[in-house]
Amino acid sequence: GEGQFMYARSMGKSAAETAELIGTLVPAMQESGMSAMLKHFPGYGDNVDTHTGIAVDERSLAQLRSEDFLPFSAGIEAGANFVLVNHNIVKCMDETMPASLSSAVHDILRTELQFEGIILPDDLDMDAVKQYADGGRVAELALLAGNDMILLSDVSQIEALIEAAKTSAVVESLVDEHCERILTVKLQTGVLQ
Repeated sequence: GEGQFMYARSMGKSAAETAELIGTLVPAMQESGMSAMLKHFPGYGDNVDTHTGIAVDERSLAQLRSEDFLPFSAGIEAGANFVLVNHNIVKCMDETMPASLSSAVHDILRTELQFEGIILPDDLDMDAVKQYADGGRVAELALLAGNDMILLSDVSQIEALIEAAKTSAVVESLVDEHCERILTVKLQTGVLQ
């Protein structure tokens, strides 16, 4: 399928084999002083490249739970500090928003998979999310969805996010919550002392 471009960028094993590898790799990385990032939640599957357009994932939640969630669960259990969320529209979780901008997807990651670390979206300058960038608000949408950090190439969106924090008590509160989570991870990993 068209999503085969992802295979060269991943471990290329079954979900169970990948989960076993992740369960060994994450602790080894983190014991050596690196922080592990699991990506691209909730799983990529055989979807098109979101660098160049929107991808719609038609798989069921049951299929994601029995396959794609396995490596993420193993990595989370092993103590990974970061999870990156993809831009696919995962219809079984949210029919309209890309996963990276969907609070429903972030809720599953936090509650069902019990991830307490730092969540960030894939690059917000990718074509798959450009149509959601109403007035440069894609960074704000990512924050509202549940992302702790923002990954983007166009720094002009940072200004829009700062302005939103100045004018919205909700956004300001979320910035504080996300900063607290980031600082907690930095303390746990020894980045801050």
